Amino acid sequence: MRRFFTGTAGAVAALTLTLAVSGAQAQTDPARQQAPADGWAALAGGTRGGANAESAQIYTVTNRVQLQAALDDGAGLPKIVKVVGTIDMSEGRPYLSRADQTSRGNVRLPSNTTLIGAGPGAGFVNAQVLISGVSQVIVRNLKIVAPCDVAPVFDPTDGANGSWNAAFDAISVISSDHVWIDRNTITDVPVTDDTLPIENGQVRQCHDGAIDITQASDHVTVSYNVIEMHNKTVLIGGNDSHTGDAGRLRVTLANNVFRNVVQRAPRVRYGQVHLFNNLHLGSRTAQPYPHSYSVGVGKAAKIISTANVHTITGAAPGCASVVSATTPDADSRFVDTGSVLNGAALGPCAFAADVGWSVPYVFRARPASLVSAHVLATAGAGRFSTAITGTGNQATPPGTRAPAPGDMAAHTDTRLSLAFDNVPTLGTSGFITVRRASDGVVVDTIDISNAPSAGETQTAIPRTNMEIDAIARGAMPENPALARWVWYRPLRVVSNRVEIQLHDGKLAHGTAYTVSIDPGVINGTLFGQAFNGIAPGDGWTFTTRAAPASYTNLTVDDTGSTADFRSLQGALNWVMRHCSQGSATNAFGCNTLATPKLITVANGRYREFNMLRRVLNLTIRGESRDGVVIGDVNFESFNSGSGGTSASPGTAFTTGGRVIGRRILLGGRASMLVESCDLLTLENFTFVNPHARINTFDNQAEVIYFNTGSTATAGRMVAKQVSFLSQQDTLQLKGYVWVYQSLVEGNVDFIWGGPMAALFEDSEIRSVRDTSSSSPGYILQARAIAGDKGFVFLNSRLTAGPGVTAAYLARSGGTTSSTYIDNIAFINTRIGPHILPVGWCVGTGTSKTGTGTGNCSTNPPPWAGTTTGAATDAAGWREWGSTDLDGNPLDLSQRLGSATVNVAGTPRSVVLAKPLDSTAGLATRAEVFANSTAGGLPAGWVPVP
Repeated sequence: MRRFFTGTAGAVAALTLTLAVSGAQAQTDPARQQAPADGWAALAGGTRGGANAESAQIYTVTNRVQLQAALDDGAGLPKIVKVVGTIDMSEGRPYLSRADQTSRGNVRLPSNTTLIGAGPGAGFVNAQVLISGVSQVIVRNLKIVAPCDVAPVFDPTDGANGSWNAAFDAISVISSDHVWIDRNTITDVPVTDDTLPIENGQVRQCHDGAIDITQASDHVTVSYNVIEMHNKTVLIGGNDSHTGDAGRLRVTLANNVFRNVVQRAPRVRYGQVHLFNNLHLGSRTAQPYPHSYSVGVGKAAKIISTANVHTITGAAPGCASVVSATTPDADSRFVDTGSVLNGAALGPCAFAADVGWSVPYVFRARPASLVSAHVLATAGAGRFSTAITGTGNQATPPGTRAPAPGDMAAHTDTRLSLAFDNVPTLGTSGFITVRRASDGVVVDTIDISNAPSAGETQTAIPRTNMEIDAIARGAMPENPALARWVWYRPLRVVSNRVEIQLHDGKLAHGTAYTVSIDPGVINGTLFGQAFNGIAPGDGWTFTTRAAPASYTNLTVDDTGSTADFRSLQGALNWVMRHCSQGSATNAFGCNTLATPKLITVANGRYREFNMLRRVLNLTIRGESRDGVVIGDVNFESFNSGSGGTSASPGTAFTTGGRVIGRRILLGGRASMLVESCDLLTLENFTFVNPHARINTFDNQAEVIYFNTGSTATAGRMVAKQVSFLSQQDTLQLKGYVWVYQSLVEGNVDFIWGGPMAALFEDSEIRSVRDTSSSSPGYILQARAIAGDKGFVFLNSRLTAGPGVTAAYLARSGGTTSSTYIDNIAFINTRIGPHILPVGWCVGTGTSKTGTGTGNCSTNPPPWAGTTTGAATDAAGWREWGSTDLDGNPLDLSQRLGSATVNVAGTPRSVVLAKPLDSTAGLATRAEVFANSTAGGLPAGWVPVP
């Protein structure tokens, strides 16, 4: 009779339900399956990945370009990416450096994604599957050859004789939650350790981990994988110093095969880890992978082991042969039931067994005698196939051109595209030219060489396929030369197509154009022949549609045929040209505040920079909040400065920061720049700047810079049901701003600026992981105008994304000469546990208040505009009615309050932050915006949902 070990939650009814669910799942295509109930990934809502993906978000990929396009598409919508065959992420071009390997070799998975092999033979070489700062990810049925770091680093202090350390894992889970890794095979073969050279007396090790789960990742199940011929196998918890991992790193390893591996199967720090029915096969004398130990018990590890099998030739009897102490401490725990070593009971282990937790899910562990046959028959890649298909990322028929030759209704802001036999690559020289068909006059030219950036000395940012765009040039009636000047990348490879983004505003309505492409611009084949460009007489001619009938009610659709424009900027240009305040005569009857203007945007991904200037009462409304995604990658090192409009591009070069010798065009780093507008309303869409912080760049990357006045007449902006997603400096705000039922996401000063009053009401403020630093982040940096309310948060929530364990409410940007003030108030705010108990960040920097004596790096104390700089009920850093996320009163006993500040060398106690005595003036929209006289109102603005 078979015996099974069951978890502490193993009531009969629960077990019956588990078996029923497992049976139902077996009838589901593997690509739509969710993590099974017998693992940590099933808890706290479960792990679905992309199981619920619609057809348009189901992709079949066979190469790197298709894969990256699929991962980039669809924003945060659930997606399934099916891998057919083996994808070489290097594309046959050896990596030149660790930075190059990072850039080209990472398979970075977004949230809500299932990455699955189509069947036997599907997988990756020269790749690291990176699951970083995301949630809801499934990786299944892939054979992954462990990546080999082209630039490992020798550490002479690592071990008795030093050691080479590599940087890339086969699968790396960092600061992520709800992850299921199932039925994959990971191996060093063919680059096994005996093929590596000896340098500094040691093997020049180029492999890192097979599967590493670190930096507060949580709710992870690793099941039915085969890891073989590898040294460092599975790491759970990356460093003894990462105390924020405590209470996280809840991981299940079940039914895996560890064959001919040296160590770390797994090695655990801090985590609550459950191991059951895993099979360890190896030999103490095997070469090049002699078994050292199976399970490493590290600092504060809490491991429950159930019915695991260790078959290790040459291992002495007893637990210590396979369960090793790897820098444990007094809190390290390990308990085992039913495991065996070489057919004998594992026996007692030299660790305390009171792990302090019990398995919280139902699980069915086979007895050790049945484990080997079961997992050897079922674990690893290629055990199943998926028949899932969808319409996402489908190849376009070769030769397809868009607009199609002869098209009589092309949009003036259309993107050109050309499809090839297979995935094309971009060249390094040549021109794309658009001519007016009637007289041959050139209306636009794109030079993909490095000539547009002539004079630059920087080498950090690739200079080919990089042009200068003049956004909205000709659309601002007060000065047709005005534009937002920015660098942009005009060509983009998508599956087997090349998309071409012309310079902004170059095509006119009702006009015929021809397109030519020089040889060498694009490398690829068409109908089996090498592509040699398109000559002016080759027939790529199209005609744009007539102008829209309305100036005030416009539609945008990136794929449809009936909308007025393909891009948001196309519609913005039309509105500015006819309805901006620059149209002083109001010839079109729409340049006043009394005339509402509306742009409706259909679902789609709009990769573009935007510019809006001097328009009153405009609403930009999306079809759906998740379905409309607007914005493109921009950041300080790419387009330096906050930005503005000018009649010509800047000519100076950067002399400081991380990228020196970069030309500053003056258009700035935000995805969208807004100047001198009033009553701009953003509604029901997602606004992104997808730039991720990286140490080689300066990383300020606003989604939007709302630039208006600094008096009571300053312009107003409303955002309702909008998701603003970036990392550093997500929102830069001035004037009067109301953000309602929206999400703002970032990590460093991600809400900042110099507003009169900015109210965030019933909104979520989410701190996300900083991929470039392990330091806590900061929500706000206020540079508010004295005499008004500054930043106010009313009935909102401060939450944390995956892996975020620490953040501050705010830090000051103050200097000794600044006139702005640190004006922030949190009213009835639900605050997550990631906000540090001290709340506010003060270090040893200097402001008008004095020199700080705090522990928060070199950040200065805040300046509230009072005589001493101290906070009062009217100004400064303040808080009222804070609770935890469940609504329970928050313990504020450790919050920053009075602190010592050195003023001219004399210590002085100053109230740097305080609990409010009253919410008067801050509890309603009417109170917060009482000083506004925008739009000619006598006093006060009360926006409505």
